[in-house]
This record gives sequence, C-alpha cells and structure tokens, in this order.
Amino acid sequence: MNVIHKTEASVRSADRRERKIEAILDRAMEVLRADGLDALTLQRVAQALGLVTTAIYRYFPSKDALIAALQRRAIRVISAHFQSALSAIAPQLLEAAPATACLATLLTIGDLYLALPETHPQEWHFVATLLGDPRHLVSDDEVAVTAPMLAGFLADIEKLFVWAERSEALAHGQASERVFAFWAALHGAHCMEKARRVSPSAPSVEEIGRFTTRALLSSWGATPARMTAAQRLVSAGARVGRSTKGRV
Repeated sequence: MNVIHKTEASVRSADRRERKIEAILDRAMEVLRADGLDALTLQRVAQALGLVTTAIYRYFPSKDALIAALQRRAIRVISAHFQSALSAIAPQLLEAAPATACLATLLTIGDLYLALPETHPQEWHFVATLLGDPRHLVSDDEVAVTAPMLAGFLADIEKLFVWAERSEALAHGQASERVFAFWAALHGAHCMEKARRVSPSAPSVEEIGRFTTRALLSSWGATPARMTAAQRLVSAGARVGRSTKGRV
C-alpha cells in the first residue's frame, strides 16, 4: 500500500511540476512577444508569475535553458499540427496516384508553414525570432537535447522527398539537401512581408511562398501535369477540411 501511495504522490508531484513549467513557458512567451528576446530574463518571468527569481532556477537554471525549452515546445506543437492536418487529408491522398499524392503532401506542408503566423502565432513568432537572430542563443548541451526532436521532424519531410523520387514525382536528387532548400524557400517568403510596406503591390507571403516552392519542385523534375493534379488534390483536401471544421 505504501508503494502505491508513494507512486501516486510521485505522479501528483510530476504533474504539478509540469504545470509549473508550462506556466513559466507561457509567461516567457508573453515577455518575448511584448519586448523581444533581449528582454527575456528569468527575473522578468519570475516577476510576471509573482515569484522570486530563485524559484525559477528549480526549473530552468539559465536563460538559454529557458529558450531551449521554448524551442522544444514550439517544435512539438508545430509537428503535431502538421501531423493532424496531414491525417485529415489522408483519405484523399490514398485515392490518388503515388506521385500525385506525394507532391500534394509537400504542397500541403508548404501551405501549413506559410499559414503558421495565423494558426500558431506564438510558436511561429518564437521560431522566426530564433532563425532571424545570428547569435548563438542556446548552449551546446541544450542543443544536444533539442537536436533529436528537430531532426525527427525534418526526417519525416525528408522521407517525403525520398518517396517523391521513388514514385518518379521528382528526379533523382539529394533528399536531405532538398528538405533545407524547401524550408529556406518557405521561411524566406515570410521574410518578404516587410517588402509590402515599401511596395504595396508586392505579392503576399502566401503567393511568394507558393510560387517559390512550386518552382523548386518543378526544377527537381515535377511535371506540369503532376503539379496541376497535386494542386487539385490540395484544394479538394482544403475544402473537406473547411466543411468538417467544428464538427463533433
């Protein structure tokens, strides 16, 4: 019986710790969004929670540990969002030819990334901040913890490029290099948002991102006919998603 009670107490303690960590990360994100990365300090977060700074040290011994935890949470949230969205269109993909389904999946991933500022503004803001800051903001030890999670996320996309080659949707090429080129094109499109302040007639982020990623896929061997078929599949999936949104 004592063993059971100790186990239950351990579970409750772990739950409390997890809730406290999430509360700290929530406040840290609020500080980040309001005043930027340089304003994010353990003292600032502690004050926002009504705690003394030393209380935060029980969970995060340093600022870079806090940043790394935010990074890992953002990766988890975005990855889960992608998986959920792709699962929703899986029935349509299964009915299509493999080459078409593969290209449609890549196009969908591109659309999901381009929409992150609207669907997941907090996670997107943090990712954009980290990618845009040239400084090394996280220690090597924390990077070592985060790296497998990011590598797993990118590996899933790399598998799509391998599948695209095997299904002859794309010509032979280095899948790992294509993953980063694809990602760079999508993120680069977001960086062009400020161009609209200088030139209001400039294309939107979505238009730039879609044009660039489609140009990449075409340059890697996707034929116009397959790209058209894949786009139809993506559009059909989007309509299904909108019609089922909110259903219980």
